[in-house]
Amino acid sequence: MNAVTLSDATPGSRYCILEIKEESRLVNRLSSMGLLCGSMIEICQNHKKQPVLLFARDTLIAIGREESKKIMVGGAAQ
Repeated sequence: MNAVTLSDATPGSRYCILEIKEESRLVNRLSSMGLLCGSMIEICQNHKKQPVLLFARDTLIAIGREESKKIMVGGAAQ
């Protein structure tokens, strides 16, 4: 399982969240949306210098570029 940051994830692929780097505000924000370690996500859009759009739990979520660099994902599958 190759781990990459969310900012480097491939659009159209599904990933599992492996780790959220320790920053309590980010962890609290993501957990309030139900995004925890082990959650499955699908990357919808990942253009550089724009937020990463992902689909999880029947919701489209935008994660800021700097925040996406602190989220490790893995297990890409088409």
